[in-house]
Formats: sequence, structure tokens, C-alpha cells
Amino acid sequence: MESWDADGRALVLDQEEGRLVAAKDRPGFLRVERYEEPQVRGVLPGGNWRLRKENDASRLGRPVIAFLVYDKYVRPVSNLPSPTGRWRVTSATHHLFETD
Repeated sequence: MESWDADGRALVLDQEEGRLVAAKDRPGFLRVERYEEPQVRGVLPGGNWRLRKENDASRLGRPVIAFLVYDKYVRPVSNLPSPTGRWRVTSATHHLFETD
């Protein structure tokens, strides 16, 4: 979340006071940087959802452990990302389905 005052100063939450304060007044504040990569906003349990490869006729698939919630999409998680940080599962390669 980003917030700015009328003068263009970055604001951050002061949890003790329960209000927004100027970031420059906080100890240790250096600068504001925008991180362009999508950020996880929340996590939901996987429930009865499963994933299977598009060309796999198996009825079982892999259980979805959780769903990572981003600003514009949700990503099912059934394993850890690759060592490079990339997810191996995409909508082009896998099918998401709910079990009974």
C-alpha cells in the first residue's frame, strides 16, 4: 500500500498511534522505492482443489496446498518454486479442478 500527503511526502503507518505519519520522520527511513514485480497480498488454503498437467489423463492430480493472492490474479501452489524463483505451474501447462 502506498500513501502520500498533499505535499507529495510518503506516509507510513505508526502502529502505536494508529495513524499515518510522514515517512521521513521515522527512524531509519532512507527512501521510497517501487518494486515492479507482483507482490503477494494474501494466502488462502487450498481446500479441495487439485492441479494436473493438461496432457495428463490421471484423475488424481496434485493437491493445491494454498492460493497466493496477488492484485490481479491468484496462483495455486502445489510445490515450491524452482531454484530461480520461477513457478513451474502455469495455466498453459496445468488444469485446476475441484474434487468432491
